[in-house]
Amino acid sequence: MGLARLVKTSLVLPRSETQHAVSKLAELEWFHSLENNSDYSNSYYDDLLLKAQRLFQEIEEVVRALEIPLETGVIATMFKGAPRERTNYIMDDVQSFIAELEEKSNTLLDEPKKLLAQRAKFVKELEELKNIEAALEMAASLDIDVSLFKNLRIFFAGIFVINSADEPEIVKSLGPIYLHTQKLNENKTALVVLSSAEDSEKVIKILRSFGVHPLTIPSSMPQNPTAAYKVAQTRIKELDSMLAQVNKSIEKSRQQITTKALSLHESAKAAKEILETTRKPRGTRHFAIIQGFIPDSMRGKFKELTKDYMSIIEQPALAANGHLDDTHEILPSLLTNRRYINTFEVITETQGLPRYNEIDPTPIIAFVWPLFYGLMFADFGHGILLFGLGILLRNRGNGSIRTWGTLLAASGAAAVIGGLGTGEIFGFHFENFAILNPLVHAIPLIGALSVSELTFEEVTKILEISIAIGIVHILLAFFLRLRADIKERNKLIIFTKDIPTILQYFAVVAIILAAIGSGYDIIGMFGLTGVTHTEPVPWLTFLFGEWVTVEVVAKTAPLVIIGCVIVMILGGMKEEEHARKHGKEEGGGMVGIIVEVIMVRIIEMLSNTISYSRLGIMLLVHAALLVTVNDSFEHGGGYAVLIGGNIGIMMIEGLIVYIQTIRLHLYEWFPKWYIGDGQEFKKIVPRMLYSNFIWKERIGPTPVTKTKLAAKIEQVVK
Repeated sequence: MGLARLVKTSLVLPRSETQHAVSKLAELEWFHSLENNSDYSNSYYDDLLLKAQRLFQEIEEVVRALEIPLETGVIATMFKGAPRERTNYIMDDVQSFIAELEEKSNTLLDEPKKLLAQRAKFVKELEELKNIEAALEMAASLDIDVSLFKNLRIFFAGIFVINSADEPEIVKSLGPIYLHTQKLNENKTALVVLSSAEDSEKVIKILRSFGVHPLTIPSSMPQNPTAAYKVAQTRIKELDSMLAQVNKSIEKSRQQITTKALSLHESAKAAKEILETTRKPRGTRHFAIIQGFIPDSMRGKFKELTKDYMSIIEQPALAANGHLDDTHEILPSLLTNRRYINTFEVITETQGLPRYNEIDPTPIIAFVWPLFYGLMFADFGHGILLFGLGILLRNRGNGSIRTWGTLLAASGAAAVIGGLGTGEIFGFHFENFAILNPLVHAIPLIGALSVSELTFEEVTKILEISIAIGIVHILLAFFLRLRADIKERNKLIIFTKDIPTILQYFAVVAIILAAIGSGYDIIGMFGLTGVTHTEPVPWLTFLFGEWVTVEVVAKTAPLVIIGCVIVMILGGMKEEEHARKHGKEEGGGMVGIIVEVIMVRIIEMLSNTISYSRLGIMLLVHAALLVTVNDSFEHGGGYAVLIGGNIGIMMIEGLIVYIQTIRLHLYEWFPKWYIGDGQEFKKIVPRMLYSNFIWKERIGPTPVTKTKLAAKIEQVVK
C-alpha cells in the first residue's frame, strides 16, 4: 500500500533505433517518460507518429459519427450493462501494431464508413431540396415557365416573392418599370418585373435591400414553379424513406461493432500516445537518451528488455520538497493500493495526489469513509439496497463506473452495520418483525443506538460519539503533520507549531469535556460564580483517574492554551525573520501573527471539532424522516407513500450524506496536514478497458548487441 519506490532510468541508443526501444518500453508499460526537449528527430519515427495520429483521427471520426459512447453511462450500465469483451493484440513492436490496427480498421469500419457517407449525402441533398421547397412553396401557384426569362437578351424579366406589406414601397422604389403582382396568400405576393437590360442591376439592388432575391429553380428540375414544387415534395419523401433505411443499417452496424470499435479507438489512441510521449528524446544528432522513472520492482524486467542498449538505473536523490536535488524535476507519484483500498483513490484525487515522499491518505480514507457514511446513513434496509446498487454497477460496469460501484457497495455495507447498531430497517425497529426478533436477542450490537424515540439522552449520546470521532480524526491529522515535519527535519515548525498545536487542541477538547461534565455551566466551572465543580470529566476521569475533575481541568487547560499561544507567536516571529533573510516579505507582522494564533487557530479548532456533530445530526435527520414516512403509512397513506418516501429519502439524503462525508475530509482534515500537489505517474501504455496487449515471447536467449559507441560510453561510465 501507499506509494511505490521509483528509480530513474536512462537509455542510450542510436537515434535511428528509437522506435525499437520505445516498443521495449511499451512492453514494460510501467515507464514514466521525462519531458523531451531535443531539436533532433528521427524521420522514420515522425512518419510512424503521423501515421498513428491519422489512424486515430479516422477511427475517432467514425466512432463519433456512430455515436458510440467511450464509457457507458450509469443508467445504461444498470439496464444494459457496459461492453465487457476485450480484444487481444499479439504484438512484436509498435510498428507492426500500427499496421495491424490499420488492417483491422479497414476491415471493420469500411461498411460503416460507406453507410455514413451515404447518410451524409442524403442529408445534404435533403437540406438542399427542403430549401428549394421552401422557396417554391409561395410561388407554387404560378404556372409559368421560368426558363423563358433566361433567353431574353434585350429585356430583363424576373419573378420575386415579396412580403405583401412591402409591396407599395417596392412599387414606388422601382418607378416606371413594368410590374405585375399576384396575391399568393395573406402575407406573400408574387412580383413579375419586366425592364430593359440596363435597368436589371437597379431592380436587383432595390429588391435585395428588402431581402428579396429572384426566384430560381435548379436546372435539373422543371422550370415551372408548380411542377418543380411537386417534384421537390416527391423527392423529399423518397429521400426521407431512404435516409430512414440507412439509419436503420447504421444502427444495426453500430450494435454489431461497438465493442470492437471501442477497442480499435482505445488501441489507436494508446499507440499515438506512446509515440508522442517519447518523440524527440534528448541527446545528440545521432544518439538519443530516453529518460524516465520506473518502479524499483521493475529493475530486472527493464534490464532484460533493454539489454540491446546501454541502460543506467540510479536511485534519485531527493530534496525535502520531493524534487530531485540537482534539478527542478518532480518525482511522479505511483499509488500501489490494491483491490478494496484503491477504490478510495478517487476521494484522494479530489484533493490532489500525494507528493512522492508524502503519506498516501487513501488507506486511512478507506477506513474512515465507510465509518462516516455508515453512521449518517444507518439503516439496515437502505444499506442493503445501496449495497446491491453498488454491486450491480461494479459487475455490469467498467472504468470509473466500476470504481464508483465499489465505493457505493462499501458505503452500503457500512450503512448495513450502522443499521444493526440502530436496530432500524426502513425506519421500523427490528422488534417489529417476527423473523428478526431472534437476531435482536442474539446480537447485543443491535439497537445499541436507539434513534427512533429521539429522546434527549439518546440524542446527547449520539452527538458525544460524533464529537469523539471528530476529535480522533483531527488529532490524526495533527500527528500526520508532525510526522511529515520530523521527516523533513523542520525543527522550528515542530517545536513552535506542531507540538504546541497538539497540546493546545488537547486543552481545548478538555475544556469542552469539562463543560459537559459541569452540566454546561461554562462560566461557573472557572470559579467565577463561587461554585466549585468537583464532577468527573467525561472520558478524562475514566482514563486518568478520579483526581481529574471539572475544577482541575478548568484551572489547568487555560494555562496550557496560553503557554502554547506564546510559543506559537514566538515561532511565527522566527519564521518571518527567516523569510526576510531570504528576501521574502510575506506575513502580517506581529499583529498578524497574534491575530492568527489567538483568534484564527483556536476558533478554527473549536469550529472544526463541532463540525463533526453533523455525523450525529444527519443520523437523527435520517431517523426523523423515516418516522414521518412510516407514521403517514400507518395512518392510511398506503404503500405508495411508504415506497415513494423511502426512495426519496435514499436518493436525496444519500447524496447529502456523500457531500457531508467529502466535506469533513476536504475542509476539516486534509488542510491540516496534506499538501497533495504530486504529479501523476503516467504509464507509457495508458489504462485499457477494451484491449489486451500480449507481447510475443522471445524463444531462446537474445544475444546482447551494442553499437560500438554505446559500448564505449558504457566503458567510460564504469
